[in-house]
Amino acid sequence: MDTFESYFEKLDEMYVTEERVKTCCELEENYCVSEGVIICKSCSNVINNIVDSPEWRNYKSSSGNPTRCGMPSNNLLPESSLGTSIATRGYNVKMKKVDQYQKWNSMPYKERSLYKVFNDIDAKCKSNNLPPIIGNTAKSFYRTISETKISRGKNRIGIIAACVYHACKECNVPRSTSELAHSFDIDSKIMTKGCKNFTEIIRMSNIDKSRIQSHKSITIGDFIERFCHKLDIKNIKHIKKLCSLCETLGLSNDNTPPAMASGCIYLYCKRLNIDKSKKNISEVCKISEVTINKCFKKIENNEKIEEYLLTIDKS
Repeated sequence: MDTFESYFEKLDEMYVTEERVKTCCELEENYCVSEGVIICKSCSNVINNIVDSPEWRNYKSSSGNPTRCGMPSNNLLPESSLGTSIATRGYNVKMKKVDQYQKWNSMPYKERSLYKVFNDIDAKCKSNNLPPIIGNTAKSFYRTISETKISRGKNRIGIIAACVYHACKECNVPRSTSELAHSFDIDSKIMTKGCKNFTEIIRMSNIDKSRIQSHKSITIGDFIERFCHKLDIKNIKHIKKLCSLCETLGLSNDNTPPAMASGCIYLYCKRLNIDKSKKNISEVCKISEVTINKCFKKIENNEKIEEYLLTIDKS
């Protein structure tokens, strides 16, 4: 007579199954994670996909405003980014008043003043055909400065212009102080003082100082292409060579790079009889005719420069 143990042994034999071979997608060593998506290295199948994007729709059958997410957060205006907006429908006067009160209270005073400055920076950058990255970099500079020291009046305007100036340097599209002073409709003295105040306040702030110190020095060649494009001068390789010679010979030590660039352009135009007057170059480069004339004479009287100009005449 069979015992209970023999019955259980028979049952175990009946239910023993062979071990299932794992597929390539089940082996963890084949997992490749990229932007929240897990992909199999062997067969390139998507194993898992983590959706962390906002849920824009509420999937209701009725029509209307489907939005259920707020605006993206802005690191420059963190408190204002946390607010909500009230969607007013129809012509309900009371709800419109609630919406207006909510908008007034959604932005603190400090961020409201920053918001106005940021709009001014965007407007100036747009009017000067500067890319958006310049405006964003200038805004980050100004926020750091506003947290360190409060400035008012002309000093404030000069610092805002200085933020754009250093943003251009950081993004390797430098502009001269004269150009930005003209864009912001301020005197060059206010612009110069703004750059000085900018440097002093940045040193007092908690910003990484290497961010400012690592800026590449502005050279004469940084302005040649843009100035020549505005003056409609096509062949600029000889002007670039003149600029390089000026820097090698140390002729640019006593003048700013934009002034020397305008002097090189005027010398080239005069030598090749190109119809570009000193006044035209002054208006484009935002350099006075007196300064252009001084740079022109300094470059023209150099022997090495004269030797190179002779090669241009022969060609």
